[in-house]
Amino acid sequence: MRVHLGAPGRIMPPADKAIEFAQRAEADGFDAIWWPCHLMGWTPDSMWTEDVTALRGYQANPHMYFEPLTMMGAAGAATESIRVGVCVTDTIRRHPAMLAQQALTVDHLAGGRSILGLGSGERMNVTPYGIEWSRPVGRLEEAIRVIRLLWESDGPVDFDGRFFQLEDAVLGLDPYEGKAPPIWLAAHGPRMLGICGRLADGWLPTNIGPDAYAEKLAAIHQSAEEANRDPASITPSMLAYVMCAPDEETLERMCEAPLARLLFAAVDLGPDAYERHGSTSPFEGGTGFHSFLPTTVSRQEAERIVAHIPPGIVRDHTLCGTPTQIAAQIEAYRQAGLRDAVLWNITPFGDPAQSVYSFKAMRELRGLLG
Repeated sequence: MRVHLGAPGRIMPPADKAIEFAQRAEADGFDAIWWPCHLMGWTPDSMWTEDVTALRGYQANPHMYFEPLTMMGAAGAATESIRVGVCVTDTIRRHPAMLAQQALTVDHLAGGRSILGLGSGERMNVTPYGIEWSRPVGRLEEAIRVIRLLWESDGPVDFDGRFFQLEDAVLGLDPYEGKAPPIWLAAHGPRMLGICGRLADGWLPTNIGPDAYAEKLAAIHQSAEEANRDPASITPSMLAYVMCAPDEETLERMCEAPLARLLFAAVDLGPDAYERHGSTSPFEGGTGFHSFLPTTVSRQEAERIVAHIPPGIVRDHTLCGTPTQIAAQIEAYRQAGLRDAVLWNITPFGDPAQSVYSFKAMRELRGLLG
């Protein structure tokens, strides 16, 4: 069974180029195209300067993102076979009733080719906007139940939860051709893996090794079986950072780039990931996933964080190298149970001059795995 491959969607204007990009991904044989859901980007403004990256000459700030569900609908209406997804949005900023309606609307525009990716949320997209950050996992689980209740209802429904209450609520829009879009979860910890097995249609973690992937997938399957669900009905995917390089020397240099290393500031890495490279986490408590707010990070603080993230961490947590090397890395995940991969091309963060090469390499990779 081959691994289905997804490509990243264009996240910034002009919008017509984003649609063309989706059409080109479809022509190149990619199975899906995905948009992130961000108000704030990963890179501190203090590091988005021309002395750090040439990207500053093409993009005024690091927080320029299209709204993903809008782009999914537009791209879905302009393509014929490629799936469109969000990786991932949350139920802190989006009420589940509104999200249920949005997701069905997108699926109608895409002709039943959409995927609703959900996660517990990132503090950088919540706290700065005056939204309360509280019990994100419990809120997510309850929101999925609300979404499915509305999708499956033929009339008014009630729901009395801890976070959401519905009374005589309706969603009259039916799923496209009677089939609701699949929900994929960005799950990593035990509680989220259990929710994935009980309630989700797909699993979309980020940057974990093959051994950990197999272990976590087994936990999802166990949860599904305990809920009397078929484990095989849950698509095992992964959001994978990809760094394309024509040779070893270029790859080593790209892994040393400050912006590439900063991408891992908010990734949920355990202490062992740092210890393997003789370093420690730059954050108290071990991870910046729920504390890293890029717009508040000074240049001095950003440089301190970069110093804690060795180039080896970039290499360990990306699919990297030539297309042939990356294909071999994906094969290791396929042996661990992977059936789908979202290939997030981070090459420009390592070296913008390799951008053109990287997109050619991605197409070559698609051919190698086809």
